[in-house]
Amino acid sequence: MAGDATGHRLLILDDEKELCETLAQYFGSVGYVVETAGDVSQALEKLSSGFAVVLTDIKMPGSSGIDFLQEARRRNPKVGIFLMTGYPTIDTVIDAKQYGAVAYFRKPLKLSEVDSRLRAFLGDDVRSAIEGQVLLVGRDLVERMAGRLQRLQTTVCEAQESAFMQAVGAQRPTVVLADAAAPETPDLLRAYQRLGREANSFIVVADEQTLDAANEMLFSQGAAGCVAMESPAEQLERIIKRAVERREVQKLDEQGRLEEMANRCAFAKEYRNGYFCQHQESCPHGRYQGGWIAIEGKEYRKCVKRPLLVDSLDRVGFVSWTGRVETTRSPELRKQLFALVREGKRHIIIDAHGLASAHYNLFEILSDVAAEMAKACPDGVIDVINLTDSLLEEFRKGLGNAGVRCHGVRVVEEKSAFARWGTRFD
Repeated sequence: MAGDATGHRLLILDDEKELCETLAQYFGSVGYVVETAGDVSQALEKLSSGFAVVLTDIKMPGSSGIDFLQEARRRNPKVGIFLMTGYPTIDTVIDAKQYGAVAYFRKPLKLSEVDSRLRAFLGDDVRSAIEGQVLLVGRDLVERMAGRLQRLQTTVCEAQESAFMQAVGAQRPTVVLADAAAPETPDLLRAYQRLGREANSFIVVADEQTLDAANEMLFSQGAAGCVAMESPAEQLERIIKRAVERREVQKLDEQGRLEEMANRCAFAKEYRNGYFCQHQESCPHGRYQGGWIAIEGKEYRKCVKRPLLVDSLDRVGFVSWTGRVETTRSPELRKQLFALVREGKRHIIIDAHGLASAHYNLFEILSDVAAEMAKACPDGVIDVINLTDSLLEEFRKGLGNAGVRCHGVRVVEEKSAFARWGTRFD
């Protein structure tokens, strides 16, 4: 919501009964007092009882929305009339403007946009406390939080996974608010997290009775935050803002690591079935050059880096091990990798570029994480890349049949990008 619409009377006119009911449900949930009409004559009868705004279809059997617009404006020049149509034409746009419509919307409607235009006409404060949509899961949650989300642009969906994911895809919310008491919420959280970097902040709303459920989702399932059901508006806004800010920082950090990983060598450029090196001096990343290729008459060194192909960078969890990793860091490394498994990452890549030595604890950690990955995601993969020749042999011996793949020098590529220029480095 972008302002308090309580008390504003809205009349919805459309001959499609199902659409009328859907619109009435939505606008009722965000504070309007709503009535509906199925034809122009019925709408004109109701208009006399006093409405601030009317949302009407243009194309209907008998009299059209334009006919209604003319008559309604004659009877009550102050009423705001908003037109909607699935069949826009230049003539209806001209007529809408000529006869005094406030706005003209195409179907399918973006309900939050319609709400904002209605509120602007009504003089409500349309400034939002955050940029983007807040998706509330379940009508019960909307009712319980009514009046405390005035400065947020909200949409509502049912608490079923299919409806939830459809709403997420259509609205791309900045924040999701879900009731910790609802039995569907843990499943919705897991489904949302499978979106990877496309997911934003999933916040649970809880009270004392649902403390245990909220605790589980926060600390074991990765919810972004928790708000108390009875929190005042200012506190709700503050918690939501902080969760959004944390997620934005996290995304920037993730993107930085992805770019660093995917573009480890700025000089390695794709060419047909391999790479060539634009760096004509000694290799800054080690002795990785071999042979020569000619492109348009110019010679380049051929780079022996080989691609490690992944389905999508968004589904990969990256970790870097460099220098001498002391045994005292083992708990930290273990926690970091297990957190990626809990986040639902199907592929974990450990970049050992610059790793100076290995010890038994590293092999033990990798074996434990591989076992956990196998339970959480049977087709999951763990790769250790950029190992020196001596460490590569040591890792392979130390890990045995743990199910962890070990590699020498690699550059990470998405399969779709690699397919453009080859499938094998020769």
